[in-house]
Amino acid sequence: MSQSIYKMHNSRAAARQLAKMREELATIGEKERVLRERSASREVYRYLLDAHRVAAWPNADDGMLNIAPIGKGESNQLAV
Repeated sequence: MSQSIYKMHNSRAAARQLAKMREELATIGEKERVLRERSASREVYRYLLDAHRVAAWPNADDGMLNIAPIGKGESNQLAV
Protein backbone atom coordinates (compact mmCIF):
# COMPACT_ATOMS: atom_id res chain seq x y z
CA MET A 1 0.00 0.00 0.00
CA SER A 2 2.69 2.46 0.99
CA GLN A 3 4.55 1.61 -2.19
CA SER A 4 1.59 2.60 -4.40
CA ILE A 5 1.18 5.88 -2.45
CA TYR A 6 4.89 6.57 -2.94
CA LYS A 7 4.61 5.88 -6.70
CA MET A 8 1.53 8.13 -6.98
CA HIS A 9 3.34 10.93 -5.13
CA ASN A 10 6.37 10.58 -7.40
CA SER A 11 4.25 10.61 -10.53
CA ARG A 12 2.44 13.77 -9.39
CA ALA A 13 5.76 15.46 -8.60
CA ALA A 14 7.11 14.38 -11.98
CA ALA A 15 3.97 15.69 -13.71
CA ARG A 16 4.33 19.08 -11.95
CA GLN A 17 7.99 19.25 -12.88
CA LEU A 18 7.20 18.34 -16.48
CA ALA A 19 4.47 21.01 -16.65
CA LYS A 20 6.91 23.58 -15.28
CA MET A 21 9.55 22.60 -17.84
CA ARG A 22 6.98 22.86 -20.68
CA GLU A 23 6.00 26.32 -19.47
CA GLU A 24 9.65 27.40 -19.37
CA LEU A 25 10.23 26.02 -22.88
CA ALA A 26 7.18 27.91 -24.16
CA THR A 27 8.51 31.11 -22.59
CA ILE A 28 11.95 30.56 -24.14
CA GLY A 29 10.36 29.84 -27.52
CA GLU A 30 8.35 33.07 -27.34
CA LYS A 31 11.45 35.08 -26.44
CA GLU A 32 13.35 33.53 -29.36
CA ARG A 33 10.47 34.35 -31.73
CA VAL A 34 10.43 37.99 -30.60
CA LEU A 35 14.20 38.27 -31.00
CA ARG A 36 14.03 36.78 -34.51
CA GLU A 37 11.30 39.25 -35.49
CA ARG A 38 13.29 42.19 -34.12
CA SER A 39 16.41 41.03 -35.92
CA ALA A 40 14.48 40.65 -39.18
CA SER A 41 12.97 44.11 -38.72
CA ARG A 42 16.43 45.61 -38.19
CA GLU A 43 17.73 43.86 -41.30
CA VAL A 44 14.82 45.18 -43.38
CA TYR A 45 15.39 48.69 -42.01
CA ARG A 46 19.11 48.54 -42.83
CA TYR A 47 18.37 47.24 -46.32
CA LEU A 48 15.83 50.01 -46.99
CA LEU A 49 18.15 52.66 -45.59
CA ASP A 50 21.03 51.43 -47.75
CA ALA A 51 18.76 51.27 -50.80
CA HIS A 52 17.62 54.83 -50.15
CA ARG A 53 21.23 56.00 -49.83
CA VAL A 54 22.24 54.26 -53.04
CA ALA A 55 19.25 55.67 -54.91
CA ALA A 56 19.91 59.20 -53.64
CA TRP A 57 23.67 59.22 -54.11
CA PRO A 58 24.01 59.48 -57.94
CA ASN A 59 21.72 62.52 -58.07
CA ALA A 60 23.03 64.24 -54.98
CA ASP A 61 25.55 66.95 -54.46
CA ASP A 62 26.95 68.32 -51.20
CA GLY A 63 24.33 71.07 -50.98
CA MET A 64 21.44 68.70 -51.46
CA LEU A 65 22.65 66.36 -48.74
CA ASN A 66 23.41 69.26 -46.37
CA ILE A 67 26.96 68.06 -45.89
CA ALA A 68 29.33 70.78 -44.81
CA PRO A 69 32.78 70.47 -46.35
CA ILE A 70 35.44 69.34 -43.91
CA GLY A 71 37.84 72.15 -43.20
CA LYS A 72 41.56 71.91 -42.61
CA GLY A 73 42.33 70.28 -39.27
CA GLU A 74 38.78 68.99 -38.79
CA SER A 75 37.97 65.33 -38.58
CA ASN A 76 34.94 63.54 -39.86
CA GLN A 77 34.11 62.02 -36.47
CA LEU A 78 30.95 62.79 -34.57
CA ALA A 79 31.17 65.10 -31.61
CA VAL A 80 30.73 63.45 -28.22
